[in-house]
This record gives sequence, C-alpha cells and structure tokens, in this order.
Amino acid sequence: MNKQFVLALVASGALVGLSGCSEGDEASIIIDAPTTDTGGGNVCNGDASCSDGGSSPTDPTDPTDPTDPTACPTGTEEVASGTCLLSGTYTSDLTLAAGNVYQLDGRVNIGNGNCLLSDATTCDNGDALVNATLTIEPGVSVRGLPSDDPLNAAVLHITRGSSINAVGTAAAPIIFSSVDPDFSTPGEWGGVQISGFAPHNACDTDPCNVDGEGEAGFIGGDDPADNSGVMHYVVLAENGVAINSDGDEINGLSLNAVGSGTEFDFIQIHETSDDGVEFYGGTANMKHLVVSNANDDSVDWDEGFQGNLQYVLVKQHGDGSGEAFEMDTEGSLAWLSKPTVVNTTVIADKQADDAPFITRFKDSTGGFFHNMVMTVAGDATGAFDTCAQIEDGAEANINTALVFNNWIQDCSNVSGAGGTLSNEPSVDNGTVVIAAAALDDILASQASAASGITAIDWDAIGSAFDLPSVADGDPQDFDASFFEATTYMGAVNPDGSDPWWAGWTLDFGAGNAIPPVVEGCPEGTDEVESGVCRLNGTYLNDLTLTAGNVYQLDGRVNIGNGNCLLTDATTCQGGASLVNATLTIAPGVSVVGLPSDDPLAASVLHITRGSKINAVGTAMAPIVFSSVDEGIDGPGEWGGVQISGFAPHNACDSTPCNVDGEGEAGFIGGDDAADDSGAMRYVILAENGVAINSDGDEINALSLNAVGSATEFDFIQIHETTDDGVEFYGGTANMKHLVVSNANDDSVDWDEGFQGNLQYVLVKQHGDGSGEAFEMDTEGSLAWLSKPTVVNTTVIADKQADDSPFIMRFKDSTGGFFHNMVITVASDATGAFDTCAQIEDGAETNINTALVFNNWVQDCANESGAGGTLSNEPSVGNSSVVIEAAALDDILSSQATAASGLTPIDWDAIGGSYALPSVSGGDPQDFDADFFDPTDYSGAVNPDGSDPWWAGWTVDGSL
Repeated sequence: MNKQFVLALVASGALVGLSGCSEGDEASIIIDAPTTDTGGGNVCNGDASCSDGGSSPTDPTDPTDPTDPTACPTGTEEVASGTCLLSGTYTSDLTLAAGNVYQLDGRVNIGNGNCLLSDATTCDNGDALVNATLTIEPGVSVRGLPSDDPLNAAVLHITRGSSINAVGTAAAPIIFSSVDPDFSTPGEWGGVQISGFAPHNACDTDPCNVDGEGEAGFIGGDDPADNSGVMHYVVLAENGVAINSDGDEINGLSLNAVGSGTEFDFIQIHETSDDGVEFYGGTANMKHLVVSNANDDSVDWDEGFQGNLQYVLVKQHGDGSGEAFEMDTEGSLAWLSKPTVVNTTVIADKQADDAPFITRFKDSTGGFFHNMVMTVAGDATGAFDTCAQIEDGAEANINTALVFNNWIQDCSNVSGAGGTLSNEPSVDNGTVVIAAAALDDILASQASAASGITAIDWDAIGSAFDLPSVADGDPQDFDASFFEATTYMGAVNPDGSDPWWAGWTLDFGAGNAIPPVVEGCPEGTDEVESGVCRLNGTYLNDLTLTAGNVYQLDGRVNIGNGNCLLTDATTCQGGASLVNATLTIAPGVSVVGLPSDDPLAASVLHITRGSKINAVGTAMAPIVFSSVDEGIDGPGEWGGVQISGFAPHNACDSTPCNVDGEGEAGFIGGDDAADDSGAMRYVILAENGVAINSDGDEINALSLNAVGSATEFDFIQIHETTDDGVEFYGGTANMKHLVVSNANDDSVDWDEGFQGNLQYVLVKQHGDGSGEAFEMDTEGSLAWLSKPTVVNTTVIADKQADDSPFIMRFKDSTGGFFHNMVITVASDATGAFDTCAQIEDGAETNINTALVFNNWVQDCANESGAGGTLSNEPSVGNSSVVIEAAALDDILSSQATAASGLTPIDWDAIGGSYALPSVSGGDPQDFDADFFDPTDYSGAVNPDGSDPWWAGWTVDGSL
C-alpha cells in the first residue's frame, strides 16, 4: 500500500483542532462520512478515496503531504512544510497534532527516567527525575529516519515515569513507519520502547535500576500498577534492529517493566526485523493485538512478566525464523514469567528447514493459555509438526504454572492429524482437540469444537493452578476482571459479530473482512436498476443483503410471520405455521426507505418475533439505513426499523402471549427473557419516524418490541428522526454504545415493563425537537415495573423554545437505576432549561427503591445557573449528585472534577440497597451485572481520552 493519501477524518479535523466546549458547551465536531460500498468492490471514505475491497482488509490511510499543515510543536524542527523533526530528550509535555508528519531522528526520549536513579526522584548525576507526556492525535504519521548505525537507530522511548497518550481510532489509527513510500520492508528504523516502574525479577537494588535491552537505559521499579499511558489503534511497521550478535535488540514494541495501569488495545506490529512485541518483566495487559510478518518471534516475554493478554492474532510469514510465541523467565528466579493469554489464533509459517514447532517455552517460564487456535498457513514455506516445544526447566511447571486449556490443535502440514501437541505430552489435560482450524474470511475458527464452550471459571482455575499471587512471592495477584467472558476459541468470534482486526490494520495477507461483491439482486428482491434491489412484503426464507447493491424498502417488509396472532407456540390463527427467517446485512450496505404519503404504507423493516437480524457492520463500514434522497438530514422521510421478540411484556394476558404492538407491528411478546432476535453492530438509522395517528401510535427510528436479552445491540446511531429515537416496549434488551442525535421527539423512551440494561449512551438534542432526552413510564400494566439500569450516559439537552424546562421525564410508575450520568445543556440551546428530571404520575413512589440516581454531574440549567434543580422531587437527590459544569471536551467526555476517579459500581451493594429486577420479586428476570463494564467515570466517554468510541463511524456533523 502506498503512503501517499490523506485520511478524510484527519483532513476534516475530527477529534483534533475542533471548536472545543466547556462549562456545558456542546462541541462542534466533524466526523468523517460513513464508509459505504459503491457496488464495484471498492470501499470509499467520505473524501471519495477508495481502496480495493476484494481480497484483504482495508488498509488505514496515512496523513501524508498535508494540504493544511499546523505549526510544528515547540521543541521540534520544521524541516519542510508539514514535516516536523524530533530528536534528543523531551522533558516537557509534547503534542503531535494532526496535519503534520513527524520524523524521529535517532533516539527520542520522553522524560529522563532512563537515568540511573540514586533515589525515587533523583538521577545518579544529581538531575531531578523529570516526567513528561507525549500526546499523539488520531491519524498522525510518525516516521523513523534510517541509520546505518544500529546505535543511532530511530527509536521513540517513553522512559519510566513518563507517559504516552497515543489514542487513534479505527478510522484514524496512529501509524509508525519508515520514511519510504510503502509498508513492506522490515528493519528500516528502530521501534518504540516504553519503560516503567513495574517489578522486574532482576531488580536487586533500591531504587530498582535494571539495565534494559536495546540501549533503553535503566528500567524497573516496585509498582505493579504503574501507568505509562495509553495506546489505542496504533500500527507499528517496518521496524526492528539488532544491535549486536549477543541478542541485544530493538523490537517493534519493547515493554520494559511496564505496569498494569498502562492501556494497550488495538495494536498492530507489522513487518519487523526482530520480535513483534517483547515484555521484559512488568505486569502490562493488552487486548486486540495483531502481529504480522515478524522476522523473529511474534510475541516474546521474559524476566518475570506476569501480565494478561486477550484477543491475539499472530500471522507469520515464510521469511521469518522465530516462533509465534517465544517465552522464558530469565533475569532471575525471584518469580517466574507466567502471564495469562486468552483467545489467541496463530497462523504459523517460517523459513524452510527451520524448527518444526510453533511456540517455544524455555528457561523456566510458565503461562496459562486458554481458548487457543493453532494452525499452519495453507501456503507455508516452513514444515511444522509440533505446537509447543517445552524445555530448559519450563517442563517443571506443567499443570501448575504452565497450563493449556481449550485448544484447537492443527499444528502440522507434514504429518497430518494435527501434529503433536508438545514434546512434553503431559501438558495435554484433555481439553485439547485435534481438529482442522477451518479459519473463515474473518480468521475465526469454524471448527465445531471452537464454539459453544463454557466461559472460563476463574475461581476454579485459581484453585487448580498457580496463578500469580503476592502471598506466593509474585509481584501482584491475578486479576480476572481484565478478561471478557467468551464462549469460543481463537482471537475472533466464530459467530461473525466482531471482526475486530478489520479496517484499521495494514494488509497482512490473510483474511477478508470486506464481503465480496455479489453480482445481481438476492432471490426474492426485485432489480429495479443496476445495483438497486427492492424489498417488499413478507420473507419466509433467509435473506442476505450482499455488498455491491443499494436496497430499497417498499412499504412494510416483514422478516418471518411472527407478527401473526398465535394460537399456540408454533401456529398462527388460521392454521399457518409460525415461520422464522434470518435477515443478514453485509458491512457497508445501504438500505433506503421509499417515501409514502400514507403513514400506514410507510417503509418499515420489521423483524417479527422468532426471526432474526444479523446486521453487523464495522467502524470502517457501518450499515446505513436512510431515505432515498441525497444527504442525511431530513427526518420523517421513511418509517423505521421494528424488532419484535418473545421476551416478557407486562400487558401479556394470554398464553401464548399476543400483545398488539404499536406502529402496525402486529403481535409481539412471549415468556422468554433471554429470547434472541439477532445482532446489530455499527448500524446507523437516519431520517425516519412516522406518526400514524394523533393518539400516539407511531413508528420510531428503532422500535424494540418485547426483545430479549440474548439480542446484541452495540454501536448504534439514530439520527434525524421525527419521532422517538429508540423505544423499548417491554422486553429485556441490552444495548451499549448508543448515539441518538437530533430526534424531534424523545431520544430514549421505554414503557410496558422494560427491564434491560444500557451502557455508554450519548444523547444530543436539537432546537427543533419537542421531546425529552429520556421519557419513561411503565404503562401496559403494573404486573411489573419498567426499571432498567442505565450506566455512563451523557445528555446535551436542547428543544424548541417555550417547551418544558426539564431534560428527562419519569411518569406512570416507572423506575430506573441511573449511574454515572452527565446531564448538561447545549451552549446554543433554543430551549430554556432549569431541571434535570421531572418525576410524576406515580413514579415518585419508586424513589430510592426502584428509581435511583447515583453519581451524577448536574449541569441542567441555562437560565437559572448553578446547575439548576435536580428534580421536582428533591428526595431523589443524594450526596453522589454533584452540581458542577459538565465541561465537555472535544470528544464529549466530561472534564468536571466529579466525573473522574469514581469507585466502580459495587453491584452487590446496589442489589442489597435497592429493588433491582428479581424473579422472586415478580420481575421477568434477575438483574445481571455481568453486562456492564466496570468504569470509574461519569458520562458516556472516558475523560482520560482513551476511547472516543463514537468517532469515525457516526454521521458527519451529527455531534
């Protein structure tokens, strides 16, 4: 891939150079247009730049030759317009802003923590220890200049005590590479080194001063939770330097005694001459790691490393000579290296006549390896017959500190039948399955044994094996909370719901997350013109909307016939059998609703109860529902999406349940709280919403009718709707990463006994609307209350002038548990606000039992000042509600003091104090705390800047 092109997100200034906001201001943020498939096999961004979508993941673009460069930061040298040179040591904070390319000239140190320390704050030469932070904005390109002298190789080194804040996005990753015009040549510069104060088993002084590899200087300390910053969506390419023949080296990424307070997520290391990532001691954790085409070991650890890794994808190549994992303890035996690695896929290859094993355990290393898929590349140069070589004292740890659990063993391309697990057969504990890995296009294993496994029971693992424990002499106790619970082997979920590596990584010659273009329209649809397919009526067979076409909805489109009146569990009134079907929509597909003057004939996609939708887009290729006209700015131009399920609804009064749903949905509801209506990820619903009559019967942008908790909703945007954004009619549906922007009525609405969960909700209203940010009731009946749990929400309020002055409305006996909320008013609001929450019509009786506010930033007035009034019912207030300006920043996170540093929610304590859903209390299900990520902040977006999750895939200009 050529480096000479510009990322639309960066060019438009998203996330960087934005008009900021504070004291409750709303940000004026430009986001790149959703990626769409043009129908010709190309994936195109908002700047009309396209890449071939037929054979490999989309290469991220790289901001080169900026047309509008910014000034070079102080301390850097402008060597050409838009090119800034870094050299030497930086002892003040430095920001690499988008708009420039940054060159590394030799070793660049951030801070001086690589000095020999004489005490905790002083270098041996008398200089004070100086810490600095390097911030790198999304989409920035950092390039290492070449050098013939390995001692002068270009290296970025974050020294101990200093920090890096390199937070890219899927649409705008931060890319480190060489200065030439491609990403294909290893060894053209050094790499990135990060050093910390975490424990290292060779520390023998106080303070610790271990002489680090790769000319890193001194490393190590005694703080396992040490924090060296954040790296998200970062690509490191074409690096790696051998300093001498004794193994002293600069790897793609060297982590020297880095602590668990540092965040690593979505990291690719590509085309490196040495190791991909090497952990020298420390306790660092990492998720979503891709190591591709390393010439030496892909993942390496030593010197007492005891961190955690999850979702690791290793793809080796035939020019390499190392192992996928090469592991030892080294340093000393004060404690062993014994990290925990979960959900890994290895696609092995190496040079011909190299060692025939894929992983190597030596020098007394341990390690706990769960949910692994080990296979060999179909076109491998090397010959393999063994998964793991265990030697040099590592064998003494087998089944105590060296454990294999849930493996797909497919480790031979010469001997067949999966090869040999190990030269030490005792490592096989009965959970290793010999089977073909059967990797699919997204590199998920379709081996039958790879799916449907039981999620890891960490208590049982801890009882059976020697996990890290301070009591046993290890530097920290094992922390299971780092890991997400999974029921599959390998790095990628076999259900296709999360091809997490796609769209931001450099092409590494494996996988194809971009669906192939299929010529013609799917069976059951009409081709109205080339590349345009029309849906109408009811579909009783599975249907896939393939990439390469635009799909029109002509009136109501039903998937399945579960909207019928059921006479029993399998039969509709009139005798027809209940028929279930699945609608699959490929990433990047555009679905448009045709207009209608008759609201009863509005274009609607309805997934009826019993049927499913599988609409899984990606950050680079969201699935977009809109109207047929140009632009995404006209509310009410089509109906919306309805999903109906068999989950409980508090108006069910028959068996089987048949509740007449709103919006001409037909019949909904059932008795299965865990009902599964499919999955929606990275989906945008725009320009919709229809009022059917003046009695409140309506088609919302997204209507969830008795939808169950097994249905997945994640990364959903609803934009420019005439009616409500999302309305939950009963059911138990859960949702994460929801954006509702510019709804003309309520942004989030629930009723009829809804008891699901929501986390990370971002609501931005506008001055043409007349509804509330949240409008909630129980309605239906009082068989049980509506009382969902909502965590991490930001509301930027606005509505028409002379509308009601409150932002949220609780009525008709609703409950609800609202934790970690930031409620503010747009700086240019049309409406006048003075109150956060109106509580009425019986909802007040639930206060502090089933209606609870916890950890709020209250900034709800643009008229009366001082945050306004929390509620017309003051008893809902408590000491966790803080009146303070929300101070939203450019990524819409709150910089209010009260928004950060919270204690993660103790769900046991919450359950002991309040009336959370409980079957024994007459509710349809028990509350499930496992849905929620633990967070220590209020609002939808983390104030530390580490996860601007809404950026890059939402509608341009919507936030």
